[in-house]
Amino acid sequence: MSLFKSTAFFVSLAFVSFTFAQTANADEQAAGKENYMQADANNDGLLTYDEFVTFIDLNAADGLGNASMVASRNMYSRGFNRVDANKDGVVSPDELQTIQ
Repeated sequence: MSLFKSTAFFVSLAFVSFTFAQTANADEQAAGKENYMQADANNDGLLTYDEFVTFIDLNAADGLGNASMVASRNMYSRGFNRVDANKDGVVSPDELQTIQ
């Protein structure tokens, strides 16, 4: 996969799989938010890497966006590193919303 296609893939992943985009329907947004809350095991509002993996797996199970492709190709690390914009080791809802 070329760098351009890889970058475009993760932009799509952020807006579709994570379902925080305005283009997602209400049911997808609700499922994405519920999955985020379920994945946030320590209830701090942020996703560690392990929680992010759970989040992707939950989205994949719900058929949201490209999450099943990320899971099936074991691309969790790439996705996490792309979304963790400030490189603090956790993913916030803001980072999910602003990835472009």
